[in-house]
Amino acid sequence: MALEGLQLGQYRLLRLLGSGGMGEVYLAEDARINQQVAIKVSRIEANPYPNNSTTQDVVRLFQREAKAIASLDHPHILSLFSYGEENVNGMTVIYIVMPYRREGSFINWLQQRGNNELLSVQDVAYFISQAADALQYAHENQIVHQDVKPSNFLIRTNKGRSKLPDLLLADFGIARLSASTSSASHAIRGTPTYMAPEQWSGEPVYATDQYALAVLAYELLAGRSPFVGRQEQVMYQHFNVQPQPPSTFNPQLSKDVDAVILKALAKQAENRFLSISAFANAFQEATLG
Repeated sequence: MALEGLQLGQYRLLRLLGSGGMGEVYLAEDARINQQVAIKVSRIEANPYPNNSTTQDVVRLFQREAKAIASLDHPHILSLFSYGEENVNGMTVIYIVMPYRREGSFINWLQQRGNNELLSVQDVAYFISQAADALQYAHENQIVHQDVKPSNFLIRTNKGRSKLPDLLLADFGIARLSASTSSASHAIRGTPTYMAPEQWSGEPVYATDQYALAVLAYELLAGRSPFVGRQEQVMYQHFNVQPQPPSTFNPQLSKDVDAVILKALAKQAENRFLSISAFANAFQEATLG
């Protein structure tokens, strides 16, 4: 059932922006103040067993995402306006209201650059620094994002640096709050390309986000992911195969850059940098060498 035109609280859904495993995102408007927002929606169809585990899991994940974002106040994290639940024709609709960024996502920006040239290592460092700053703040608030990838960063035009936009970390739908003791927190969730070995095992830690950000950096530097293939092949490589240095695919990269990326991609979390900020700082220093 299409939800365009549906009224959720003071917001009217205008059009679908995108969808994924955790729900659909709509452009919506509060006509009273002429404000456009993005609303992430999940619907629970009428069910004779409303307390079953699937229904409870959907509600729990949405509430957890809302709580995670609400606790964060950072210039590179997309903020939360509100959370709500509505009953529509016997169907429960739960939703999260966030700012609408008309510039789109980081993956859109990368695809629309208009050339096949890789970003300079300095430009990559600029983005990695912003991403790491947001993730470090989340970690300091006991939150592991667990789904760091280009499509989960929105962009904001930076008028002071017209060439490059700012990043805004979004989609905390599978984030893990360290204070949570729910057994469901050990469920395996994420995007295979970016998942560290411990995440495949259902035991993510703060360094899990560092690993994912290193995969993202590798893609920007080398023009490809460190591991490719079918999902089971990618999983095997994350556990057992050492990635080739990114300079294998981009000879302009220094050995120092290689060393930083490969350390952040260590199979054991304890062998990575002590924090995601330490990774970003080491990467920045390597670009200056």
